[in-house]
Formats: sequence, structure tokens, C-alpha cells
Amino acid sequence: MPQNPKDDTPWSEGERYDEAMSEEPFDEEEEFDAEEADQRITQFITSAEELPGPPVEELAEQVALLMRTALRDLEKLMEGKPHNKVLATQLLLGQRARGLQQHDPQQWPLHAASSLMSGLVIRGPES
Repeated sequence: MPQNPKDDTPWSEGERYDEAMSEEPFDEEEEFDAEEADQRITQFITSAEELPGPPVEELAEQVALLMRTALRDLEKLMEGKPHNKVLATQLLLGQRARGLQQHDPQQWPLHAASSLMSGLVIRGPES
């Protein structure tokens, strides 16, 4: 969590996300407490409300709407395509994402596209 709730990131200036998160390694002998994790997430979300800009809930709704719109557009694009072509498209997107360097910002849109495609693949050719 940020030292100052007005900070934009939960890690210190000059520190990368992966470095900050590695400071508290998960002890395999400790049992994961999902309820505690959810409470920490809620606390973080609540602390972010103090930052400038619209409420987190509003931003989340806007992002969800954007993704639903993207999914509808994707469904139209893939409508009538053979199931194996849809699956091959999803696999190619994932393969391209994995082929990029870990910190390449182009990697994440490809992963997101592959994730959206998974719903089409799971539903199968009848949908």
C-alpha cells in the first residue's frame, strides 16, 4: 500500500511494481487467506478514492462497458467463421503476446484480445 494515500502507486518512487511486490514474498507454509486478500483490495480501492478524478466505481463501469462493446464487435467479426479459425485466432494472439518482451506495452492488448476470444472459443460454433 502507498505510504501516502495521495500517491498514484502503491510502491515508492523509482521502484518498479514487480520490485515492490517482491518485498513480501508469499511463504508457501502460510495458508492463503482469500478473505484477508479481499479486505486488502477493498482498502486499496477505498484509499484510491481520495485521489483526484472520478470515483473508482465510475471508472470500473466505464472500462466494463468498453470491454462489453469490444466483445460485441468481436462477436460480429467472428460470426459465421469456422470454430477452428476462431480458436486459431485466439492462439495466434496469445502466441504474439508471449513473443514480446515482458515490459512491452503492446503485450497487454494482445493478452486482452486473447482473453476476449476465449469466450467465443468456449461457446463453440453453435453460438
